[in-house]
Amino acid sequence: MMRKPRKPAFPVQHRPVRLASSISAAIPFLCIFAIGSAPAQQKSTKKPAIAKSSPAATELQTRIAAASTARNSGDPFAVAQANQRLIATALRELANLRQVESAYPQAIELYRDSLSLEDSKDARLELAMAQAQSGHYDEAIQLAQATLAADPDNLQADRILASSLVQKSDFAQAIEPFSKVANADPSVENLYALANCLLQTRKAEDKLRAQSVFDRMMKISGNSGSLHVLFGRAYRDADDMPSAIREFQLAVAVDPRTPHAHYFLGLARLSLNEWKPTPEVEAEMRKEIEYFPHDYLANYMLGFLLSSERRYDESNKYLDAAAKIQPSEPEPFLYMGLNAYSQDNLKEAEPLLRKAVELTGADESRSNYQIRRAYVDLGRILSKSDRQQEADVFLAKARDLQVKTMEQSQQSIASIALANGEGSAAAVMPLIPQPEDAYALAPLGKTQQRIDDPLNPATLAQSKLTATQRSEADTQQKLLRATLGLAYNDLGTSEAVRGDYAHALSDYQQAERWDNSLPGLAKNLGQSAFRVGDYAEAIRGLTLALQQQPDSIPLRAMLGSSYYASNQYSDAVRTFQPLGARGMVDGEIGYAWADSLAHTGDMKRASEVLTAFQTQPRPPEVMLLVGRLWTEIGDYARAINTLQQALNVNPSLPAAHLNAGLAYIHWEHWPEAVKEFQEELAIQPDNPDAEYHLGFAYMQQSKLDDAVAAFRQVVSEYPDYGNAQYELGKILLDRGQVTDAVGYLEAAARLSPGTDYVHYQLQAAYRKEDRVAEADHELDIYKELKAKSRQRAASAMVSHP
Repeated sequence: MMRKPRKPAFPVQHRPVRLASSISAAIPFLCIFAIGSAPAQQKSTKKPAIAKSSPAATELQTRIAAASTARNSGDPFAVAQANQRLIATALRELANLRQVESAYPQAIELYRDSLSLEDSKDARLELAMAQAQSGHYDEAIQLAQATLAADPDNLQADRILASSLVQKSDFAQAIEPFSKVANADPSVENLYALANCLLQTRKAEDKLRAQSVFDRMMKISGNSGSLHVLFGRAYRDADDMPSAIREFQLAVAVDPRTPHAHYFLGLARLSLNEWKPTPEVEAEMRKEIEYFPHDYLANYMLGFLLSSERRYDESNKYLDAAAKIQPSEPEPFLYMGLNAYSQDNLKEAEPLLRKAVELTGADESRSNYQIRRAYVDLGRILSKSDRQQEADVFLAKARDLQVKTMEQSQQSIASIALANGEGSAAAVMPLIPQPEDAYALAPLGKTQQRIDDPLNPATLAQSKLTATQRSEADTQQKLLRATLGLAYNDLGTSEAVRGDYAHALSDYQQAERWDNSLPGLAKNLGQSAFRVGDYAEAIRGLTLALQQQPDSIPLRAMLGSSYYASNQYSDAVRTFQPLGARGMVDGEIGYAWADSLAHTGDMKRASEVLTAFQTQPRPPEVMLLVGRLWTEIGDYARAINTLQQALNVNPSLPAAHLNAGLAYIHWEHWPEAVKEFQEELAIQPDNPDAEYHLGFAYMQQSKLDDAVAAFRQVVSEYPDYGNAQYELGKILLDRGQVTDAVGYLEAAARLSPGTDYVHYQLQAAYRKEDRVAEADHELDIYKELKAKSRQRAASAMVSHP
């Protein structure tokens, strides 16, 4: 027989920026990274009741104190060790809260994070429980087995293993761990779990063993009606209905007022009669109500049975009582609505059926998608009252649920009802545990019962927390979040002090995740991000930090430099501006500021900053950058003078002659440019940029043979140098060497497909070879690129009038 899946039974490109700035260096780094303040870890005056039983809760307070002691010691290694242990415990405690709230995926993630910091046997078992609660039974089994391999006497691991095996219907394998638990702790709850498992194997010898276990239970607790109800439910779940009926009858014989005894006896007889009501079944339900007038299930079931016999008025009496006992359950409203519809009382039927739909919500699969009947009748009611558009919606929903019903009906309806408390006749929702059912409310995690069984205690973990519990959980969560924020901040600081900025950044980000209000955290995060070159994250953190400390020069310097390194030049200029003259002469900030101004087109202000920057002696490598920037600004004389100063200090400085030659090219001093490029090639013979620009300077002097020789040298060694390919092809085309020219121009077009003039020269070369179609194609590309270029220029003029 096919069975529904079970649930567990226990609960719960940047320019080179070297920012060892004199501004930043003026403040000791240890002072910049702030150790978290102690108040963030003050103990709560009242620990939530939810956390009282947690094995991690007491340990949490001990580790908070240890972390505080380590912080006061100033030893970064001690701080790291203490806070790693504290974080592991706080994460585990928070995972416990998530488990109580039935947020199992989050609990699993938190347990794993905790275990990554500290390998704890208890945390592994808690992870196993969370895995089982979320339906990951294989993972739970693996974790439990690993624990038992190291600790064979661990009963909690046996419980998790046994329960998870049962959820996979592997009852034979579950017997051994259930037996170990029952033998070590022969309580009624543990014995009942073993007996249940034995019956589920459907083997005669295991049934005999189960009966022996039941006898042991009676010796422990004495003969009682409630105990026989439990025995009957175990037989019922094993599809042994005669034995179930016998036990229910014994329950009534021992004590006619045994809770649920008459209800289960009636339900069992109903199942044997193929779910057709009989006077005996009705009598049992009435007897249950007589003894327990406020029993929801008995009222509901009797109302349901009477409805099936079209005794609508009497049915409504019991359905209404059930609705008042459990107003959040949709079934009584559904059947009262169906009763009204059957009596053609559409005005009364509509609100009842709508109420059933509302209460069902997303739980449409309950009781074999029985809510489809509400959609069908609502669709008919709406059609009759000329609300066809809304009716079509309800009828379409009914058809969709009908398809799902047919899929689920591959299982026997009777079997579903017996095993899961559902079915067309029973339509039984999860039964509500009654306070007098002592054995039904066994401690969570110790009894393996069906999650959808009426009295399964696991449903308690799935229910919503009370307002008081929610408040206590919120208080505990705030404490844990504050603890984790400060602990991660202190851990990050211990790593930053030791120069491990990558790990520090990660930990500061974790601290922000848990408590982004922690003083100094944004600064710590931003500085670590800056140190590892994560400029986007540095900008985010340093922006927040500068808002908190607007007069901090080091933070402003780092933030501006981060903008500069991210090519956000306008933002860099805005951030650098308040630094004034001090920033202009700073060893790194001054250059970054001037370069940012040049990129924004403010050459006048860039010249002012760069002039101030150059008042202080700089290394040749920095002078090289300054010379390049003067060229960009357009002051070629100062560029060449600066580069010459650098060469005076280091005559072999790479790229100095190259940049001087480029300044001369911009200045159109061709002979001087040639000389500089030749001197660069004497230092770096394989520099393709120097060779190319030498050829360009020759070309401007009409020394075309020398230019061709230079360009050929470049493309022979660097065939991907597109500009050299283009200039060589253009010269050859002008000389009438069309075939050779085409090859170079094609290479240039392939390397620089977005350069319009390359396509123009290539189309001219194709036409000289009478390759008209190809020439026209290249001309079209040229025109398209040229149009886009004009459009961009026009947009730029509008944006910057």
